Amino acid sequence: MSVKQKASELAKAIKESPEYQRLMQARKVVEEREAAKIMLQDVEKKQNRLREKYAAGEQPSEAELEDLKRTIELVSFNPYIRDLFDAEFAFSKMMAEVWEIIAGDLGLELPEPQPKQGESEPAAARTSSKLWVPGRDF
Repeated sequence: MSVKQKASELAKAIKESPEYQRLMQARKVVEEREAAKIMLQDVEKKQNRLREKYAAGEQPSEAELEDLKRTIELVSFNPYIRDLFDAEFAFSKMMAEVWEIIAGDLGLELPEPQPKQGESEPAAARTSSKLWVPGRDF
């Protein structure tokens, strides 16, 4: 069986998962409620503006970041949006776990270095980053 066929099977399994079903239901509920829909659109517009800035190599201002944070806090009082955010978080967590399994089975994860006997662990080695860090042996 080809990789693409297996990917299609994985997508089908994801669609059948409780996390995906909950996410789709939460999105539907928000779409059916005009106030929640408008609030969500406002958050998405602000997030998109910040993404565009990051993509252009610009740093958003503290005021812009604080504005987005405040907006998210405010719209989270809406129970339909709060449920959507919770569903998005659960779905994202499941997808991250799927990616970890795939990456692990492919051997894409870097092993965590162990300090040698008698040596103290360098600060760079205590980070949980999977990125290469100068001075750190793999």
